[in-house]
Amino acid sequence: MKNDIPNRLILRNEQETSDLAFKIGKNLRKGELITLDGDLGTGKTFFTGALCTALGIERKNISSPTYVIMRKIEGIFTVYHWDFYRINSEDELFTADFFECLKDRNAINIVEWASLFRKSWTEHTPRIEIKIEFGDTDDERRIEIKRTDPC
Repeated sequence: MKNDIPNRLILRNEQETSDLAFKIGKNLRKGELITLDGDLGTGKTFFTGALCTALGIERKNISSPTYVIMRKIEGIFTVYHWDFYRINSEDELFTADFFECLKDRNAINIVEWASLFRKSWTEHTPRIEIKIEFGDTDDERRIEIKRTDPC
């Protein structure tokens, strides 16, 4: 991700949120992990849709993987779209092949509700951690972005 994106932003509407996600998506590299955290309804899957659009994936092909845990989507890169919301233990991440997918350096992993199992991915680089919070209006979102590159 280019350094011209601030670490903290206030986005006033869905279009600004989509534009930011698309900009981040255009700069993703193979092997990258993107973590998304925020309350229900803050727009994690919406954000993922815009990221994936930048990778040549039609937005209509992006839906929440809450009940299936992971969706594999093909675009410019393979994208593994994860949702940890219904995961109860790290053992379930092993069973779902999360760690194998994370090792795939030709793919991108996007994880919603990532902080539920933070210790499972904190050693992975490169990664972009994104926190989405509600703003002062229904459409407004506060975004915090942290990038970790390999040493």
